[in-house]
Amino acid sequence: MKISSNGGQTFRGDLSRVFHCNHYNTFLQMTILLSEGMPECQPRRLLRDAATPLIYQLTQHGYSTQELLAEFTFCGFGKLRQVNATTWETPHSHYSEAICLEDRPHHNCFFPAGYIQGLTGQEIEEVLCQIMGGEVDRFVALKPIFPPLSYLLYDPPLSHVPARFAFEGCQAFDTLVDEDEIRITVAQFPLYGRDDPAENGLIEAFGVVLTNQFADYYNRISYETYFGMLTSGVPKEDVKELFVQAGLYCAFFTAGGIMESPEWYDLVVPHCRTREDWLHGIIAVLNCLGWGTWRIERMEPESLLIIRVYNSYEGIGYLRMYPITEERNISFLGMGGSLGLAHLLWKIDIRARPSLTWDFYMKHFNNSATNYKVTQTHAIAAGDEYDRFVVSR
Repeated sequence: MKISSNGGQTFRGDLSRVFHCNHYNTFLQMTILLSEGMPECQPRRLLRDAATPLIYQLTQHGYSTQELLAEFTFCGFGKLRQVNATTWETPHSHYSEAICLEDRPHHNCFFPAGYIQGLTGQEIEEVLCQIMGGEVDRFVALKPIFPPLSYLLYDPPLSHVPARFAFEGCQAFDTLVDEDEIRITVAQFPLYGRDDPAENGLIEAFGVVLTNQFADYYNRISYETYFGMLTSGVPKEDVKELFVQAGLYCAFFTAGGIMESPEWYDLVVPHCRTREDWLHGIIAVLNCLGWGTWRIERMEPESLLIIRVYNSYEGIGYLRMYPITEERNISFLGMGGSLGLAHLLWKIDIRARPSLTWDFYMKHFNNSATNYKVTQTHAIAAGDEYDRFVVSR
């Protein structure tokens, strides 16, 4: 599949892709499953079926079964193979091997099941899971399904991205961090799963396990659950907090893992004179992940951080699926991610290389009394040119 980039988004097969780690995939999936039993939510079906129209779209664009099996591995989902006419297996799978469950184990491979549905046109059920003690994850076809209806409305235009510190109202910064050099170097990293028989098809980098997941998949499962919880009577602020926490969790493990990795110390740290240079460096790396293009508008050390995100995958993705909204605190990954960057640099000082464990997260990041606060003032989903996040004490 051809890879292309535009405005901070990365495309394969004309679908937007984003890198996220196993910790975010775990926390987001657990958040979706919290809606189980609510009248307007079917989280297990959603986690499976949200993948199906995307894979079906690729088949309609001419991608063969072999190409889609290779794509499964390339994107870090593991290895997928067909056993017979009705049975598929993943001997290695991100969603059963790299996922980090904090609750009791359960069948967990919703996304691979949805992937197989889109590939085969059959309703798929997971019957064996490695998390539950199986040697492989096994999926069986139950019955044919009609071609899945796309939940995508249209492709909104991408915005022009201003240069660093060049847009109106930006506070100038003195930094030696070269974003272009960082992006060129990161683009050369082998961030893909390998199809070699000796490999497991996972993307292990920066101390975490990555997937190059469909942006529309993340957005669909997040926003459908958000709306479903609201309709079921859960207070809006409580629902938002759940999804912002997923973004905060992502920042802690993904951005934190990057800033403790050997790659970071080789590539970025030699150019850093101050703690704030680390923030410029991590923004440059995040701009390689398909999340959109992040720009620092203003920074007052330990006090205030304002970030704009042009072509955020959440904002663009929202408009691909839903009518324009009046709500502006709606880009949950961006909110949690921005908040997490302030915590990493100004609350725990990631330069000290603390052990990024669940207990450390609960002690230092899950304390609302000492945390920074985040507000989203502009949203692409509401018709603004960019998402804008204000993090303050």
